[in-house]
Amino acid sequence: MLPLLLGAFIISFSSVFVKLVGPYGVSGDLAAFHRVFIGGIALLLASLLSREPRSSIAAMPKSGYGWSMVCAVFFAADLLAWHMSIHYIGPGLGTLFGNFQVFILAFWGILFLNEKPGLGFFLGLVLALAGLLAIVAPEWTTAGPHYQIGVVFGLLTGVFYGGFILALGRSMAVCGEGSQLAVMTVNSLMTAALLLVVLLLRGESPLLSPGMPLLLMAGYGLSSQFVGWVLISRGLRETRMSLAGLILLLAPVLAYVWDLSFFAKPAGVLELLGVAATLAGIALGLRRK
Repeated sequence: MLPLLLGAFIISFSSVFVKLVGPYGVSGDLAAFHRVFIGGIALLLASLLSREPRSSIAAMPKSGYGWSMVCAVFFAADLLAWHMSIHYIGPGLGTLFGNFQVFILAFWGILFLNEKPGLGFFLGLVLALAGLLAIVAPEWTTAGPHYQIGVVFGLLTGVFYGGFILALGRSMAVCGEGSQLAVMTVNSLMTAALLLVVLLLRGESPLLSPGMPLLLMAGYGLSSQFVGWVLISRGLRETRMSLAGLILLLAPVLAYVWDLSFFAKPAGVLELLGVAATLAGIALGLRRK
């Protein structure tokens, strides 16, 4: 459980890196590329040094590469949407809305896996939606179109994040136990390749200015994509999934705290109550019964 707690704590700073690097002219797309590129290189080195045979990317079956590409498509879309949301509505709310993936995964299970969630799931959904309404409603018409776009991108993040998790689970299953490093390495580098194409199509250089932008992006890639996800993947093997889902809620909670603390985000009572209701709803929705 400790690796999962540490992993959730580390990735809670992800949105902070994106917010901090913005004033240096680093777009959300460029930040996303360097997260997975720098983290992917670190993961590749770790997989080469690992003594676990299935940590080698050469040991992955062809179907594993196929599912990794599906992962990469969803993860690239997830990062692009999330970074746009952070830009428009801040690290806290952008990360919070992305965690609506809980309900995306649950509905997938209902529709395709014949799962039958209990009353807690539906109560959690209603509570989370009520919390979302409490957060969004006061500023929807007064904050301007950028705020509205940010909310939409935040919710899209949850959709893409849900798709990523489903594809990642399938990729892990195909590649077998002990393949976590290999799967994360291939997924990260494939995502970097897709994001590089996006950058080039937009006429944006993938190069970073030396100094603070490079340091911030190195910290982002090494902490979030490398250390954070290695700890989380290890912790998921040691923790009940219901408990793991609740522990991972630490990330959006802390992201919101960092937004209030580091960036002096203004928050009224209604928004704070909405955040609390949304988190409680997501937690309730994670329960099986």
